[in-house]
Amino acid sequence: MSIVTTGRAPNRHGLTLTAGCSLSAAPPSVLICVNRSAGAHETILSSGSFCWNILGVEHRDLARKFSGQDGSKGDIRFGDGLWCDLKTGAPSLVGAVCSFDCRVVNAYSDSSHTIFTGEVVAQTTRAGCESLVYIDGCFAAPKAV
Repeated sequence: MSIVTTGRAPNRHGLTLTAGCSLSAAPPSVLICVNRSAGAHETILSSGSFCWNILGVEHRDLARKFSGQDGSKGDIRFGDGLWCDLKTGAPSLVGAVCSFDCRVVNAYSDSSHTIFTGEVVAQTTRAGCESLVYIDGCFAAPKAV
């Protein structure tokens, strides 16, 4: 599971992402799919950047918050967790398994979503942690699945 974040305080937005993957090693790039109705969508377009934060098992509550399960929206979602800026200014989750700070290269509309491709301009990693997964409607540790 992961959270995509964008914008700067007090206009930060983010969402729990279900569709993203690596795109290229040279230059390092990724793609994410964002519903056009998501609050983060327009901010990704206007800021030209996003940070893809891969979550550890200890981030279950953040995954729920950024999925909107608690009803929160916008900058209020950033009240939990520690956040910093890498290169683009998009919020990066301190302690994430990995964070990819990206500059938007292209945006392709398809049905209800936009496919954003981003060049990775900075990243952080944390060794020795277990990633969070989503299966059967629950956030879980892979070994529990």
